[in-house]
Amino acid sequence: MPSIQEPFIVFIQNPIPQYVLVCLPALATIGTAPYSSLKKKMFWIFRCLGCPFTGLFYSCNTADNAIAICIYWLSSKHFCIKGEEGISSPHCRPVGHHSMVIQPTTEQKVKMDHCISDPTILERISSGVSLYYICVGIIIGIARAVGPCIETDWPYIPLTLAWTLPAVLKRVLGRKLVIKDPRKVLENEKILINKYSETEVDDKNSTDTHVFITALASVLVPWIVVILAYFSPPIGFGCRSKFLSILCTIWTINSTIGYLYHIFGKEKYVSGGRIINVYFCASGCIISILLFLLGLLSYSTSWWIDLFGNICDISNACNV
Repeated sequence: MPSIQEPFIVFIQNPIPQYVLVCLPALATIGTAPYSSLKKKMFWIFRCLGCPFTGLFYSCNTADNAIAICIYWLSSKHFCIKGEEGISSPHCRPVGHHSMVIQPTTEQKVKMDHCISDPTILERISSGVSLYYICVGIIIGIARAVGPCIETDWPYIPLTLAWTLPAVLKRVLGRKLVIKDPRKVLENEKILINKYSETEVDDKNSTDTHVFITALASVLVPWIVVILAYFSPPIGFGCRSKFLSILCTIWTINSTIGYLYHIFGKEKYVSGGRIINVYFCASGCIISILLFLLGLLSYSTSWWIDLFGNICDISNACNV
């Protein structure tokens, strides 16, 4: 009996499974969506996991108020522009680089207010736990890269998901949640929008800059984990660095595609076109599999060798 209990006790005391599990709320936070269907919610989480720019764009570029939050989820058909030639519909959603002045009616504002709510204490605490472990993961990653050599492996997953920090931090601080689908609440509504006036150009420039910085961060921040893995003994572009590079390459390509897709005004719907949405969701599924595999490999250094060969052996890393 003790021979059966001992491996189990060792497993549950191992910090690596804990690091992996506590990152799940971070993924749920970055993939927050107002869908009522669990399947659609999961698809959106995979979408945000496959393209960091998608989740960060919503978290970092929408103000913490009902109008801004609801506008993000509406399609272009929910808006109308009043010009010299009459009323017309915009070619894409008025968010980010294509943002305009939103002029909802009083009734529409009331409906939008009913679509949002403050996060619960449990949601804030769960996000706070993820925030803690991600920050600890960053500190450990830096310590392993610049400090004394440590032979034991550790999970890179918290550091890999460091790009989710803005969304997680805002959830902890009480950023409002969208709890009802604005597309259904405002199904037959048309919200008036106008271009920025000359006196509001600075506001538009600020928005454009913010979106660009978000896109740049979604491309560059994930690579921090590769740099730290490279400088962790044994220093070099080893198995862990190569494995993490695959993740970051997918994220870089997809965030770049997502940003360009936004710039060219292809987003009539929040999910974009069918092909791009399927591609990002599929990428998210691949990323989740790779992250799960990374968690398993971090549990035992010998598994790296079993899967990829002796080139991944770091047992003598501290003797080099």
